[in-house]
Amino acid sequence: MCSTTKLRIYSQNIRKNYALVDTFLESQKDHYDIFFVQEPPWNFIHYAPSTISLEGDKVVGAPIHPDWTQVVQVLRDSEDVPRVIAFIYSRLSRLKFSLRRDVVDHHDILLLSFFNRGEYHFLMNVYSDDRHSAVKFMLD
Repeated sequence: MCSTTKLRIYSQNIRKNYALVDTFLESQKDHYDIFFVQEPPWNFIHYAPSTISLEGDKVVGAPIHPDWTQVVQVLRDSEDVPRVIAFIYSRLSRLKFSLRRDVVDHHDILLLSFFNRGEYHFLMNVYSDDRHSAVKFMLD
């Protein structure tokens, strides 16, 4: 069980491998508290009922697990897929993690904040593409 004085964070570029994320979420839930993913899988999951389409609306996303809360930045262009996601284990729900787009609003950067023991803390997940756009954004 995790103490809020010590967070166990794992970060990896998954290269859009759905099975790898799904396996990690199940097998590592007792070993890590936060899982930062770069290049997450973003696949069709199922159709949801729709008032417009008889076949339904497509639901797409990363793997979902009942023990993990997924934090992902909704992108402005619906055709674009996220390049950073965080999964937070449910035992940390009392820390009230928040996505902080008001501080950093970039599609390759996911900034989280939480409040613990009278202090705010920040964690950042960054994807570095071949143009280093996130790094250049932070430097500016």
